[in-house]
Amino acid sequence: MFKPDLYSKINNEARRDTRDFIEEYSNEIGQMSGRCLDIGSGPCDVVTDFLLPKLNPKSTVVCSDISKPMLDYAKEKYGANDRLSFLQLDIESPTLAEDLVEQFDHVTSFYCLHWCEDMRQAFENIFELLRPGGSGFLTFVSDFPCMDAYKVLAAMPRYQRYMTDADRFIPVFQHAEHPRENLKKLLREVGFEISHCSRREISNIYDTPNDFGRVMAAVNPFIHRMPAQLQREYEVDLGIEATKNGIFFNKDNNGGYNILCRHHMFVVYLKKPSIN
Repeated sequence: MFKPDLYSKINNEARRDTRDFIEEYSNEIGQMSGRCLDIGSGPCDVVTDFLLPKLNPKSTVVCSDISKPMLDYAKEKYGANDRLSFLQLDIESPTLAEDLVEQFDHVTSFYCLHWCEDMRQAFENIFELLRPGGSGFLTFVSDFPCMDAYKVLAAMPRYQRYMTDADRFIPVFQHAEHPRENLKKLLREVGFEISHCSRREISNIYDTPNDFGRVMAAVNPFIHRMPAQLQREYEVDLGIEATKNGIFFNKDNNGGYNILCRHHMFVVYLKKPSIN
């Protein structure tokens, strides 16, 4: 989240999943016109490569992110595109800027909202951002067992001081008994009409724990807090601990193996009711 160049290089799995989700809903996305807001755009490669080509050609996208380094990177790389603009935005903020209320025809977000601790506030803000009749297409993690590694590492003395808020970064629905039903209930309470809400299993294969550790480190909220000499140690330990929730297979005569890691994603298409 704080190393956009690194994240851009290793987020292949998230890019693949998002490409597939956008392709699946290409008809609905193709009807999105006017002013769109993308929440958690990161380095903006997904918006540029997959979302923008599917949107109505006359639409524009405001790329938003809570991370200034991500936005600065996106502006430098994609700022010349006149269909894009950039906004630093905390979607959990209890004080949404008045000049943003009902200013967007559509909202999208990919692999982002699971970072929100106050999910109700996030969805209330999305509701407020949308104009009446506006729609939203959102994908985010329902549960990712590998993230339970955060709690294990947070208990280790050498990492403890940097991870005092470890629980805050584990997905809200991680251990929910009925995650899809809970999400739909929340969305209806906020005021949305739900056109689609599903929970999909996603699988990724990594060659070694170190490979997976590098992916986890690129989106890790703690590693940037640590001194440089501790970061590499943490990355290795994160990979080892996180892959304990994976499946090991294809062990060769040299002791090599692959790791299958599974998680679940919410895929949501919703609408804000029109004013009668």
